[in-house]
Amino acid sequence: MAGSHSHRSSFKKNHKSFKSKHSSKSALKKVTKGKVETSTSHNNNNKPMLNKMQRKNQSRQYRDTKIQSTTLKKKLFEGSNGVQKIVTIIPLTKDINPCDILSQLLVNGIDSNDFDSSNLQLTVPSVNTVKINKFKKSIKFVIPDMKNILDVMDVCKVSDVIVFGLSSMEEVDASYGEQILRAIELQGISSYIGVISNLSAINMKEKFQLDIKQSLESYFKHFFPLEKQLYNLEKKNESSNCLRILCEKLPSKVSWRDNRGYLVVNDLNNLSFIPETNELILQGHCRGVGFHADGLVHLPGLGDFQINKLEQLSAHDHSNTLHEYNFTENRESLDDFNEDEVEMEDEELNKEHSTKFKYDSLTTARFDDGGFLPGDANTSNNIPEVRMPKGTSSYQARWYLNDVIDEDEESASEFEDEKQGEEMEEDMLIDIQQKGENYDYEEADDDEDFEDFTAEEEERQLMEYRNLEKQDKEFPDEVELHPLEQAREVLNKYRGLKNLYNCSWDIDEFDDECPDEWFNILRISNFKNTRKKVIKDFKNTTTVKEGDYFKIHINLKENGSLVFEKLKSLQNTVLSVFSLLPHEHKQTVANFSIQRWEEYEAPIPSKEPMIVQYGIRRYEIEPMFSGATVTPNNVHKFDRFLHHNSLSVATCIAPVDFTQSPAIFFKMNSETGNPDLNGIEFLGHGSFISSDHTRVLAKRIVLTGSPFKFHKNVVTIRYMFFNSEDVEWFKSIPLFTNSGRSGFIKESLGTHGYFKGTFDTQLSAQDIIGMSLYKRMWPEISKPWSPL
Repeated sequence: MAGSHSHRSSFKKNHKSFKSKHSSKSALKKVTKGKVETSTSHNNNNKPMLNKMQRKNQSRQYRDTKIQSTTLKKKLFEGSNGVQKIVTIIPLTKDINPCDILSQLLVNGIDSNDFDSSNLQLTVPSVNTVKINKFKKSIKFVIPDMKNILDVMDVCKVSDVIVFGLSSMEEVDASYGEQILRAIELQGISSYIGVISNLSAINMKEKFQLDIKQSLESYFKHFFPLEKQLYNLEKKNESSNCLRILCEKLPSKVSWRDNRGYLVVNDLNNLSFIPETNELILQGHCRGVGFHADGLVHLPGLGDFQINKLEQLSAHDHSNTLHEYNFTENRESLDDFNEDEVEMEDEELNKEHSTKFKYDSLTTARFDDGGFLPGDANTSNNIPEVRMPKGTSSYQARWYLNDVIDEDEESASEFEDEKQGEEMEEDMLIDIQQKGENYDYEEADDDEDFEDFTAEEEERQLMEYRNLEKQDKEFPDEVELHPLEQAREVLNKYRGLKNLYNCSWDIDEFDDECPDEWFNILRISNFKNTRKKVIKDFKNTTTVKEGDYFKIHINLKENGSLVFEKLKSLQNTVLSVFSLLPHEHKQTVANFSIQRWEEYEAPIPSKEPMIVQYGIRRYEIEPMFSGATVTPNNVHKFDRFLHHNSLSVATCIAPVDFTQSPAIFFKMNSETGNPDLNGIEFLGHGSFISSDHTRVLAKRIVLTGSPFKFHKNVVTIRYMFFNSEDVEWFKSIPLFTNSGRSGFIKESLGTHGYFKGTFDTQLSAQDIIGMSLYKRMWPEISKPWSPL
């Protein structure tokens, strides 16, 4: 229609939803849906480069640092006055003579005019220093005694390059060559190379030798994947290339060795002794970080000694002394433990404190603050207060590294001491499959005389040991009481816990079985930070640096002449001396990681005497095993055996090691050990983890009982105890079953140990009722091991 009109209102608006500047908490929760944003690191290394110029600058800095470090390494071995490179020859099969490898290297590798062969000793063992004019290098070739695996490992500790010899006629035996190879590899290798010396014994034609060589290269790459090839020493070009690599190759760093100083004596002429002062004098080139006159040194197999003086000599004229460094008043002592004038006072306190954890058979069991402590409740009020950090002298303060105790912490520790009734709690989820015969849980008597058993008796005892290990796996920690035994007397040192990993355990509790040296050991509150600080400070304070030619005066104190005669007899091996980092002579609670060798089949129980080599030391220890777990209270379950395919922690009292060196465990047994390895049985390997005196080991036993009658949640239980007094004594400790149910003792029935238990649900006839008890285990003191 012409007169029609359409009008649209201009005031119409689309209303927007409400918007606020800040969202509410509920709105933010809906958006995030439970997601948590991770905070970005403020480290400058994580920031991206802004431009191309900064990236080029960083690359240039990395390149310059690498060139500088390589130049310093080359300078150490260059020139006529450079450090002699130590090359050790290790044959992996018995049909290879290491002297043939050395002869082929020198004869086929270079001309006879390039080295002096008049003083060459081709014997086993031997040490030959050869100056190679072609490459302007001086190399010390060492052939160790292959019948003594410990001598082989000692020589490889200080070697720059290890030459492994393989045979084309004989395979590497797993019990001999492969075991040597694995031991050296676990100990730490600086550099290595593989050679073949008898490839022509297979066939004179080269094309028939190729398959054998490729097979040996494949075997060698299994252990050393970065090695490109094996060198056939019967060919002059390959032998020459091998010798050139030995001269020019720069050894890689071995952290535990190069973080301390060490000296390798070039010749026995550099060894002297002054009987009047019992002073041993050695000279040679310094390797590693260096030496300090106030520190200690370690002679392998002989022990730790103090330094009297260091003399830095001229590199060109060894008779000219450049600097002389004497010890100061801060000289480190040779005390293993902290012995102080308050020793008698501490003994009196120990006698008074030791009554705290003795159980009184006339009192009933109690369960206070989650801990089960049979005994008189009134005795805890009369216990005197003693804390080792309180009132310590300046000498004692050296044994507490990074332990700064202020007044608040001291008052808090005193409050903890007064709460002596607070004890622990119990582990409830244990997998017990069925009731079985268990081993003896009582302590062995150390006063029994040794008796040499026959072969049949030894075999019978070995089978018993293996059965014990098998039972420990199938029925962990289960024990059975004899019907005539009273549990409150047999188990008077055990206590009940609700939760092993959530209890409060006093690390300095007074116990009859606590070693006397426990309060005098070195205590480190933070091992990781202390380790970094000790290594850094030692590098900055050394007076004799790497590459310096120097003379060291060692104070042998007593029996100096015997030590000197022992060193003079080591003419066919390498004589070395290592510097110790500060505090490394002191005894502490040492924790090693340990894993069994695959070939070792015999059971390894806790407290089994064994020998551990960690770094520069060998000690005879009796370790206690525990799980390699992390717990909030640092309380760990004691393991009776070291099982296969499991990583454990071995705890003992031994000197601390700040370089966290690898550890190798073995036994010396000439009868049952490997005859090819001088009677040595390798048990396992691991490393030095830390020094931690707060690591508590708790031995657990599980008393088991059988359900007799059922009435809903109430079960009548028998065969756990055999008299009513024991039921009343352990009444406050919770019960559990193999299916994960929990309960408690309700009341005793009769006089034969029957009792009623109430559980959180109805049980079945297949359930086994258990009760866990725990006892503190203390580490054993170790002693240095020497083959003499």
